[in-house]
Amino acid sequence: MNGPAWLHDNLGLKALSLLLALLLWLFVTGGGEGEKRVSVRLELKNLAPGLAVASKPVEQVDLRLAGPRIDLAKIAAEGMAIPLDLQGAGEGAVVFPSPEKVLRLPAGVRVTRVSPATIELRLVKAEPQKTP
Repeated sequence: MNGPAWLHDNLGLKALSLLLALLLWLFVTGGGEGEKRVSVRLELKNLAPGLAVASKPVEQVDLRLAGPRIDLAKIAAEGMAIPLDLQGAGEGAVVFPSPEKVLRLPAGVRVTRVSPATIELRLVKAEPQKTP
């Protein structure tokens, strides 16, 4: 083989050392605590027939998440949604305090900030649709 002898001696041991160093680096950098900001869309569920949302609802909630970096890296906000269940809601104001509590997150990941903290909707009777 070409090159210095020290480069080729104990090649298996050198490869193992490199692998262990890489695993240790991943453990140290990925095992710490971190923060991540995500925007999560809201979904209105179970709106009773004959009712409509009068005020334009907030479309997204901004969350700040904290937890192990490895778990935060797995979270993709594109598929996440917070369902707002309007089952049994009648005409008038409906308030959802702490909407993030219905969000499913990996174990160890917690919500540290929510904006807006509460969601308020105003429901009114829907006007019947006219058919030509």
